[in-house]
Amino acid sequence: MAAQKTITTNTKHHKLKYQINFAQALSKMKHRIVRLVLHAHDDIKLFIERTIHYISKTIEAVREGRSTPRKMKNTKNDIHFPAYKSAL
Repeated sequence: MAAQKTITTNTKHHKLKYQINFAQALSKMKHRIVRLVLHAHDDIKLFIERTIHYISKTIEAVREGRSTPRKMKNTKNDIHFPAYKSAL
């Protein structure tokens, strides 16, 4: 991605590596796509460049060599509240 290249060059001197925060990027893109469709007659190249710049503003650090994996919530057992489980 072009935004990732921008982030890599801007954070070259930092201790950690950085990447795009994809949750924020998707949140930003859902508004930008609508605007792109509605204003398709405008300068598309400038709009795409601004979008790339906008996405490259939200970054997150990549932590290499995590000692323990993240604890994922078990959604299979999270269907019912404890008070509503059957007694049998």
